[in-house]
Amino acid sequence: MSEVKTLQNGSGLFGYKFLKYFEIAKVNYFNSSAYLVNLISRSAIVVIRIWIFTQLYKVSYSISGVSEIGGLTVAMVVWSLMMTQSFQTATRPQLSKLIDEEVKSGTLAYSVNRPYSYILFHFSGFIGRSIPNLFINLFIGSLAAIVLVGPIGFGWKALVFGAVLLLFGYILDFFVSLIIGLTAFWVEDTSAFTWIYSKGQLVFGGLILPIALFPDYLQKIAELLPFSQMYYGAARLIVHFDLSLFLQYFATQLIWILFFGVVAYYLFNKGIKHVSVNGG
Repeated sequence: MSEVKTLQNGSGLFGYKFLKYFEIAKVNYFNSSAYLVNLISRSAIVVIRIWIFTQLYKVSYSISGVSEIGGLTVAMVVWSLMMTQSFQTATRPQLSKLIDEEVKSGTLAYSVNRPYSYILFHFSGFIGRSIPNLFINLFIGSLAAIVLVGPIGFGWKALVFGAVLLLFGYILDFFVSLIIGLTAFWVEDTSAFTWIYSKGQLVFGGLILPIALFPDYLQKIAELLPFSQMYYGAARLIVHFDLSLFLQYFATQLIWILFFGVVAYYLFNKGIKHVSVNGG
């Protein structure tokens, strides 16, 4: 009986903790979705970029005289870029900037003493904020892609396995952004690191040029970097499903998530002992 009671208490405790972080995610979800005009305006940026990319790649394919490059047609490239842009812009505002502000304002002193995990609190908020942005971006971006290059077929396997890569891509992005934010314990202003990170995503994250179009040697290097494993992998798999590619991307994601997760945990525990918070 005592073992059953202990198990029940453990299950109840787990359920309570899960519910607590679910509520945090839900609050951030509703806060993010409260201003529809703001959501649509962010999606408009994605539409403008996709229109530019469509003109660019139509001309590039026409000049090269081929219908496919790296196994991707013009329509696949445009849809891939639309999804990558939609996935990445859904994470605004950037987590690193939020933590930076916490350190500068002194609210970090209160945040770390509350009855929840600081890291899980920010992860719940990160996911909650991203969901409404993601769906609006994909909806408006898909309409734009249909108008510009027409629809393409998505198999259920591509969508399911792509969704798995996207989820783990968000986890990877979260840990890297968290690490950048945690450096505020020592440098306070993390804008330089955030800028470098955003440029890394831009070049090696498939935001302006699908990695499938890279030269072979550069493609292999880019696919090993964490930037390509955040959002490009999911978009690439959805437009052109390949199980072996999924396994490659998924394994690479897990390695980077483990690495950055350990680094983030170490920095948080080390920084929280030595941080001197302005105004707190």
